[in-house]
Amino acid sequence: MVQLKWWGGACAVAVVLAAAGVAHASGATFAITAEGAKLGAPEDGDIPKYTLKVDVGQTVTLAAQGMVLPRGGNPAPGEPDAAAWLFDDAAFQLQPLEKEKADKTKAVVVLKALKPGTTKVRFVGNILGYEKKDDVVVEVAGAKK
Repeated sequence: MVQLKWWGGACAVAVVLAAAGVAHASGATFAITAEGAKLGAPEDGDIPKYTLKVDVGQTVTLAAQGMVLPRGGNPAPGEPDAAAWLFDDAAFQLQPLEKEKADKTKAVVVLKALKPGTTKVRFVGNILGYEKKDDVVVEVAGAKK
């Protein structure tokens, strides 16, 4: 009987600790940014869509920064559990990242536009159990003369 009471007390403490962790973080998401070209405002939908215009040969850096949204506090950067950028390698060439700019809260990809047309770059990530997808619709214009 004493062991049963001890087990029940241990379970109650575990439940309280788990609930306290959930109460501190009310959500998480990713903030999408671009460097090297102006990123348009996202269009709402099941998967938010951003727009981006570049020229053939132009390099653009896309970043998705994990953001923890604490209850009653300001959003703060957080390290994602998983994150990836998906793109058409016929439309873009992957460029090397600068190591000195590494930030564990960001998933970064550097792409060089190879051919004119419209294509999509998709971000897929997970932070604190929240899954997120974003699309960046890229319009690539012909090379400047």
